[in-house]
Amino acid sequence: AMMFSGHLGEVARVAVEEGAAGLSRFSLRLFTPIAPMLANSAEDVEETLERLGEAAFEYKLDGARIQVHKGGDDVRIFTRQLQDVTERLPEVIEWARAVPVRDFVVEGEAIVLRPDGRPFPFQITMRRLGRIKDVEHVRREIPLSSFLFDCLYLEGEGSVIALPYQQRIDLMSKVIPSSFMIPRIVTNDRAEAEGFLARALAAGHEGVMAKSLTAPYVAGQRGFHWLKLKAAVTLDLVVLAAEWGHGRRKGWLSNLHLGARDPESGQFVMLGKTFKGLTDEMLKWQTEKLLSLEVSRDEWTVYVRPDLVVEIAFSEIQESPRYPGGLALRFARVKRYRPDKSAAEADTIQTVMGLFQKQRGEGQPG
Repeated sequence: AMMFSGHLGEVARVAVEEGAAGLSRFSLRLFTPIAPMLANSAEDVEETLERLGEAAFEYKLDGARIQVHKGGDDVRIFTRQLQDVTERLPEVIEWARAVPVRDFVVEGEAIVLRPDGRPFPFQITMRRLGRIKDVEHVRREIPLSSFLFDCLYLEGEGSVIALPYQQRIDLMSKVIPSSFMIPRIVTNDRAEAEGFLARALAAGHEGVMAKSLTAPYVAGQRGFHWLKLKAAVTLDLVVLAAEWGHGRRKGWLSNLHLGARDPESGQFVMLGKTFKGLTDEMLKWQTEKLLSLEVSRDEWTVYVRPDLVVEIAFSEIQESPRYPGGLALRFARVKRYRPDKSAAEADTIQTVMGLFQKQRGEGQPG
């Protein structure tokens, strides 16, 4: 009920006074935004298809998620935090009013695109979304495009969140022009899905979303009906230490401390830890190797001579006060060890900083 009300006190009062019967009155209503359905991450297409079977794959745009409510000529637009930003997005109001359906609630992404159709950095979209004054002027400088990926409510149907995803998309595609629909395929073929992911990345987007064809829309929850796949960048880093594993990994050195080379100081700058991507064979090998490089230890961790280079895949670099360099790798995982490389050939902290700056985006419209 809280997903649909937004007023905790009212929900609590009805729960106490009326019980389940009273709570059943809370449902999706026009102009009352609901918390968005969220996704978990998947390592790759293979894992995605194992979890979902045949699934829908959609471009994952690095834009601002919007929930658009239309009732007659009245249009309201809400962010993923349920903030009303209607007055900031006249482009969205215009296309919503032009749709030949009186009532609907749809979800999508608003994003700033370059003339060639490639996206500007996320910060540019956020800058546009944050402008309250001189919206018409800013609109000409930084126009927004909208791409829709779900339907929650539709005239003649009412709330459709309980319907399977594929039925919701079928309903939406009958009333929304294809130019406003997010690029999408349905497949259970690994090669086809990987090709679609490659096209999304080549177009400058984050990756793809994979969605169960049979799942309802579960407002405000993060589950495995929706999975996100992003580009994996790699860095050659040096192992600084390793923590003893737990459970089935007990007795093996598992969680790796990873560092980038700092040629100015001659030291290594820690960027995070990971135990992901390690096979049993790799665990056995690295335990023997790291123990041979040991310089000290405490109860949980073995600290080693920084000689061993490992190739690490990750989804992005983010700011982090936890580590000395102020940066950390997100969703880091081991791809392979690089015995062919010395620590002097590992990637530098300057390389990592350069990737971080590029990720944040260079070049702005206007």
